[in-house]
Amino acid sequence: MKKTTPELFLKHVHLFSSIPDEYLQEIQQLTVTRVFKKNTFIVTQGDDSQSLYLVLSGHLKVIVNDEDSGKEVILKFLHRHDYFGELALFDSAPRSASVLTLEETQVALLPANHFMAYLNQHPDVALSILPSLASRTRMLSEHIYKLASLDTYGRVADLLKEQAIEDENGVFKTPKMTHQDIASAVGASREMVTKILKELKIGNYIDIVNKQIIVNRELPKYW
Repeated sequence: MKKTTPELFLKHVHLFSSIPDEYLQEIQQLTVTRVFKKNTFIVTQGDDSQSLYLVLSGHLKVIVNDEDSGKEVILKFLHRHDYFGELALFDSAPRSASVLTLEETQVALLPANHFMAYLNQHPDVALSILPSLASRTRMLSEHIYKLASLDTYGRVADLLKEQAIEDENGVFKTPKMTHQDIASAVGASREMVTKILKELKIGNYIDIVNKQIIVNRELPKYW
């Protein structure tokens, strides 16, 4: 029987998009696959940093807790081909955020010590990932700008456009998100988010099925 070659999932991860397949094969062999149940913290804010995590399937949210107010702030939602914990590859500082699974999730762990040993042998690979890291930093800056400059509707619409992914039937829909999840991600009240989603639904811009938001057509720039 012919041996099946494992899928080279690293080529779909933006961090490694500039690295030739021959190197990706070697890096992928350093990873370990894990499955986490729904509502499981994969990493916790303040934990030691030891690995990069690559999302193979599932849905997660990155959160920080405000010690003063006790509120949870959602920094980002993650799904297949996303990654998190990349700073662990370059320093040993504690985790700056927690990551919680929203459904059963499969990830590949890339231990920092193994990857750094690999980079010492292949410094050209380190240079190849620098543009991806720069792009990530730029996206973070853009996210901060949008939070500061857009009104509540604009932030909600931007989040929906970012999270809505086209499925095999050509339908654009988000992963499951509660109104409170959206509110925590855009810095607004749950009541305001509910009002905006209700009006978008009345205008036939969206439908909501089982906590997934289906985007029927381009959302208006202003509301």
